[in-house]
Amino acid sequence: MTTTASTSVSHPPAPEFDAVVLGRSFASQRIAARLRDELRLAVHEIGTASVVRYDDIDHRWEILIGGTVVGRAKFVVDGHGGLTLHGREGTTLERDALTVHGFPNLFRPIVGTRTDPVGYTVSCIEYMRSNGLDYVERRLRTPVADDDFPELSFDRPTPILWFG
Repeated sequence: MTTTASTSVSHPPAPEFDAVVLGRSFASQRIAARLRDELRLAVHEIGTASVVRYDDIDHRWEILIGGTVVGRAKFVVDGHGGLTLHGREGTTLERDALTVHGFPNLFRPIVGTRTDPVGYTVSCIEYMRSNGLDYVERRLRTPVADDDFPELSFDRPTPILWFG
């Protein structure tokens, strides 16, 4: 009996976290501490990451350094604002928005125009966890509403079904 070695390469599984905080800014360190202490989340801090990309199938962000996935998380906090984002096809990035349409579960407190972007980020994630929600992104248009987060949508988009 003859056996041959496989030419495919299996990469080790990437560790999974509730949230990944990117950057070493004061805001990112405060958010990481508050998410750990107040919400008891598994938080991983990464000083430098070249790219993050969203996986629409697993509903997780993958954090890459070079070409290697170093972690996966439900929430990503971009603490330095210079991150290259790979989201859905055809999405545009608003550089001055705390949350961005087309990039779910992503918070960018370093570029936000809010008075307290750190508190806003933590309270939004707390609201989601207390109400059993796992998805948030910015709406294209902000409706007139009296809730705490009128500019955000917590409804996951429904996939297009192909019939053939």
